[in-house]
Amino acid sequence: MENNGHFKSPDQLLGELGVSAPDEIDIEAIAFHSSPTVRYRPLTGCAARIVGNGNSAIITVDSSSPRPRQRFSAAHELGHWMYDRGKASLSCQEAQFLKEWSASNPESRANRYASGLLLPVSLFGPIAKTFRTMDFCIIRNLAQTFTTSLTATAIRPVEYVPLPIMLVCYSAEGRDCFVRAPSISDQLWPSRKPEKNTVAFDLLNAGAERELKGEVPARAWFDHPCAGRHYMQEHSFRTRIGWVLALLWWKNEQMLIEVEEYEERQASRRSDRLEE
Repeated sequence: MENNGHFKSPDQLLGELGVSAPDEIDIEAIAFHSSPTVRYRPLTGCAARIVGNGNSAIITVDSSSPRPRQRFSAAHELGHWMYDRGKASLSCQEAQFLKEWSASNPESRANRYASGLLLPVSLFGPIAKTFRTMDFCIIRNLAQTFTTSLTATAIRPVEYVPLPIMLVCYSAEGRDCFVRAPSISDQLWPSRKPEKNTVAFDLLNAGAERELKGEVPARAWFDHPCAGRHYMQEHSFRTRIGWVLALLWWKNEQMLIEVEEYEERQASRRSDRLEE
């Protein structure tokens, strides 16, 4: 897909424009440099759309959205321009910006492109290495620095902060997506619906609070034999469309060590049975 002749990665675009600081990431100028023009108009039924013809395109962004959301919407549509040029015009809803991260589809690709453009590794990476703890207070400060939405910003620490972090997204129907840090075993899957004794459960089922945090039992989040006696930190946030983002991390990584050892033993037993 990236060899389509007109594709430019986020790093290429930022390099061509000489961007070296977060406040230099001018999404309208970046889009214009790539041909599309960004316009702001009232939209109903979608947060942004792109309509292209040949080598030109118009990206229309909902003028009523907060500025960080507008920037991400424009960058998302620019991702479609890079990956999906020549296809039908695309209209994207806000929920797609929230949940389409881990799947392999055009919306997920566009989200990743927008993240790489607005939160580039060259600028975000050095900051990420300094953190020794993580919660939405820190993420909110990062969002302010990069002028990005809380949701888009929350993904980046999971990928680049050297801490065992997981971010889970829930709608009223249950888990929509999640991302885990590379240091966390791929055998740890968060519950399909928030369980009692989690902060996310309280946000989805009670009160008017928008965010809550605290220490919670790991077994309330993970159905794994090693979770039983361990605790973890949770800070959950309810978005303006009613979804809940749960940020999880381990102060003490003993549980994660036990999970790795357990899975290694299980894999060894399966191998022994196959050899027999």
